[in-house]
Amino acid sequence: MVQLRHVGIYVHSLKRETEFYRQVFNMHEICNDVEQKDELIDELLSVHESVRITKLITEHGKLTGSGDMVELVEYPNSPYKDSVDYEIYKTGVMHLGFGIDDMDATLSRLKKMGGKQKTSVHIMANGNKCCFCQDPEGNWLELIERRQA
Repeated sequence: MVQLRHVGIYVHSLKRETEFYRQVFNMHEICNDVEQKDELIDELLSVHESVRITKLITEHGKLTGSGDMVELVEYPNSPYKDSVDYEIYKTGVMHLGFGIDDMDATLSRLKKMGGKQKTSVHIMANGNKCCFCQDPEGNWLELIERRQA
């Protein structure tokens, strides 16, 4: 099963954008202004820095328990974020987070159809496998395979 888990949006002001999505779309926080630093972020950003993340979900997503989530990502200390047009951490870039069943099979299909794997597959602290890719036009994709129970 493939599931659209979230859309990640890279922002200048995490506080301002969080309030915007709260007020305009009545979204609820799953987590707010959390620092994330791990091997996946290091590889993705090509520097050893952290990001700050807020995750918000719609009323419908809260009821169903899946999808309808926006992940706001602020990269506060980047000396590069305004100088490189194609990097994921440039403000305004978005990534689509897909929940998938089989990382290897999905990566194989992605490459066959002209996509590119941009990071290694990482095992996150919660046990999920995760990696970042791009579609044939360069749009960013985050693949997430949940750990087996």
